[in-house]
Amino acid sequence: MKRFLITTMLLATAMVARAFDFSEAAPTGQMLFYTITSGNTVKVVSGTPKPTGRLTIPATAQGYAVTEIASMAFNGCTELTSVTVPGSVTTIGMRAFAGCSALTSAILAEGVQTIGMMVFSSCTALDTISLPTTLTQISAGCFNNTSLDNNFDHWQDSVLYISNYLVSAKPARTGILVIADGTIGIANTALDNCHITKCVIPEGFHFIGEQAFFRCSLLDTVQMLDTIPPTLAANAFQNTPSTLTIIVPVGKVPVYRAAPNWNSLNIVEYTCPPQDPPVDTIPPIDTIPPVDTIPPVDTIPTPPVSLQTADGPQFTAVVTSNILTVSGAEGQHVTITDMAGRCILRTFCQQHDMQIALPAKGLYIVNVGTSAPLKVFYSR
Repeated sequence: MKRFLITTMLLATAMVARAFDFSEAAPTGQMLFYTITSGNTVKVVSGTPKPTGRLTIPATAQGYAVTEIASMAFNGCTELTSVTVPGSVTTIGMRAFAGCSALTSAILAEGVQTIGMMVFSSCTALDTISLPTTLTQISAGCFNNTSLDNNFDHWQDSVLYISNYLVSAKPARTGILVIADGTIGIANTALDNCHITKCVIPEGFHFIGEQAFFRCSLLDTVQMLDTIPPTLAANAFQNTPSTLTIIVPVGKVPVYRAAPNWNSLNIVEYTCPPQDPPVDTIPPIDTIPPVDTIPPVDTIPTPPVSLQTADGPQFTAVVTSNILTVSGAEGQHVTITDMAGRCILRTFCQQHDMQIALPAKGLYIVNVGTSAPLKVFYSR
């Protein structure tokens, strides 16, 4: 019996020893623990003693590249105050830093690609975080119950952005959501159960995460402003209306349909309404004055740049150099056409003034919502 107990204790000791392959001090002095994952890579795993204070995780350890932080690796390290993750790390596992209640800042360097579920959940003091542009997935609940999540001052109109990503929205968010310019990704389940009806996704988008629009039961239109489709999770629009329409730039329907997971959606391109004057009211050629009688550009009167109503301005459209600046009520349709009726752009008004580069000199017609159109002239 005694021999059996000794053997059992030795086996248990061996199992504990195999929890990591080696340990080494971090650049900031704390002892870190590693498991070898291949001939030249390791991942950081949980070990004792737990790190405290400011922690910088190294890019290499004993000649191995540090490419992963394991699930639960620093879970509950209540005396950890800040962490810097190197770009060699591509994956941060589930709940890796959860419950680090003294953690106030986290910096993830360019190179990190995936962060798992609830990575920073219940880091109640966390109010500063830098996320890299290399992320391809932000899993659900990553920032739940952090200072960023709990302090409503960090939210923009019931939407929480962190670095270049939309990570969460309140279910009470309704109406039209124009995602902020510069945003490049939507976290998993970020808009779950929101009551938005339309969403405008800006240019430069990288990815739309798993169940990003889950249970958005009123969503009828998503407008993509980029000609290149972002990576789309297969279930990004799970439990949304079957009538959901995806609007893409002119000529890009085949491009979107060829991209993974987009083909199952109803994809259409921008369309412009017919423009005034109708064809039958255009004067015949013999009534158009000869070229030498047309006044020079600098003598053409400046067209009106805003439309006034009894209730005040409906929208403004101003040309400076070749840049057309349009300002109107958020969510209203904006259509810009040239005098030949060719569609230059169809989009929605955003929270701020929109700036559009006009392709050539000439007269353009700007329609916003149901207001009467404006004509603007680009002369130089």
